Amino acid sequence: MDQTAQNLNFSRNVPPALEQVKAYFNALHVPASEAEVFYFYYQGMDWRNESGTAIRDWILAADDWVWNLEN
Repeated sequence: MDQTAQNLNFSRNVPPALEQVKAYFNALHVPASEAEVFYFYYQGMDWRNESGTAIRDWILAADDWVWNLEN
């Protein structure tokens, strides 16, 4: 999935723009509605994970999110 991010030339900086998240999820063949769920979930958490650690790379967080959807 990392190659997808490189091909789209996205910054890994947090917070990303919602449109970046939607485009990334689209490239992974995941619905835009799920991209919105991901975005607003982490936006509500102030871009921190469940343990309170700041997310530094939203693409890694998105990859984990998608992996959990599929498994």
